[in-house]
Amino acid sequence: MYRKMKSLAKVWQIMPGLFAIAALLGGIDVQAVASESTYAVAEVQLVEKPVEHAVLLGNAQNGRLRKKMLTGPTELVVSVVNDTCLVGYSIASTEDVDEKQYVKVWIAEESNPIKLLVGVARVVLLPGKILKDGPPQGEDIIEVYEVRDVIEDASIHGKKIDKICLPVEYRHHFERSEPMPNAKAYVYLEEEISERISSEMSIVDDFGVHRLTCQPTKKFMQTLSKYELHD
Repeated sequence: MYRKMKSLAKVWQIMPGLFAIAALLGGIDVQAVASESTYAVAEVQLVEKPVEHAVLLGNAQNGRLRKKMLTGPTELVVSVVNDTCLVGYSIASTEDVDEKQYVKVWIAEESNPIKLLVGVARVVLLPGKILKDGPPQGEDIIEVYEVRDVIEDASIHGKKIDKICLPVEYRHHFERSEPMPNAKAYVYLEEEISERISSEMSIVDDFGVHRLTCQPTKKFMQTLSKYELHD
């Protein structure tokens, strides 16, 4: 996955100006939480060449690998400080329609844990980079994530927890990604945005280069200090 991304990024460096890149994050208000662990969430409204592709995807609860058909990109999760991003693809179907589980999360080391009831994974996030005239800035993300809805109301510092992103194993042809022992997890938190803007973005991920039209949402993604899975 990452060899392909780096190769495509090098091609981009010798083809400046191929796509027009607008500022996606200008209208997003993440207040004091902006840091390397904070990502703005955007909805993908239009894809120049949509992807539909089968991969093997692990389950965060039991690690079991299953064949999943991914379509998209459908959303984009963008770092507020560099060119790192996660590219969201919808899981076209799931046989685990009734599967639910509890996840205990800590927003910081000294915080009290919060127990979340979550549903099935319906989106997967793949590591990506935003493409500009120069080389992308920021360290590569090396994990793939399943995204699960938080079913019961829960909040952190008054911000509603909407979804949780858990690291999982991913296989696509000869590419393979397994979560590291210290892999981070994330939550989507609800937060107002100052204005809604539509932006043209170009990104690269395991499926190649994509030209997208995006719309910011009223959500941002924040890293967790720790998480535990429970039955």
